[in-house]
Amino acid sequence: MGYEFDVFLSYTRRSDAGRWVQDHFHPALRSCLDNAMPRDPSIWIDSEQDSGRAWPQNIEYTLRRSRVMVAVLSPPYFRRPWCLAEWTSMREREKLLGLGTADNPTLLVHTVRFADGDHFAEDAKDVLHKDFTPWNVPLHPDTFQRTEHYWHFYKAVEQFAIGVAKGLEHSPEWDASWPIIKPDPLPHPPRGPVPRL
Repeated sequence: MGYEFDVFLSYTRRSDAGRWVQDHFHPALRSCLDNAMPRDPSIWIDSEQDSGRAWPQNIEYTLRRSRVMVAVLSPPYFRRPWCLAEWTSMREREKLLGLGTADNPTLLVHTVRFADGDHFAEDAKDVLHKDFTPWNVPLHPDTFQRTEHYWHFYKAVEQFAIGVAKGLEHSPEWDASWPIIKPDPLPHPPRGPVPRL
């Protein structure tokens, strides 16, 4: 047992961020990390999960076996139970390791600001984010890559990837006891009498 993934990519699929991550950010991050690391990077993203797996358990499995997390933040991210569970799990790991302190400000969560910033969870406001708001329009990949803004976007991902690669060099030894926070269960609607047909 041990690490299986370098990066756990955490984002909400229920907003423009989901399409943007899958169409633009994830492919660029994979390419830029490949150029910033001595080996092939392994990035876990939910859209590439194998079929025939229990989804919640697979999330827990991959999160525990990822060295760092890249979180793409927007207000909807902090309203999604699974995103909050992923965020809190990795932040708890940082606390256990004594990271994010005055003596050791290093973090395991590398953050991308997709939108806003004022409506983030309180503990996310204290983290330095790479600002991708100038390029957060979820255009079709072919369309975006033809614009003059794509070069600036790609260079920003490149700089971000260099920081992630440096963080990977200093990732801690794997520990099977790292906490995984589970999302609060959604309330079920009250059951009433079965309607008669």
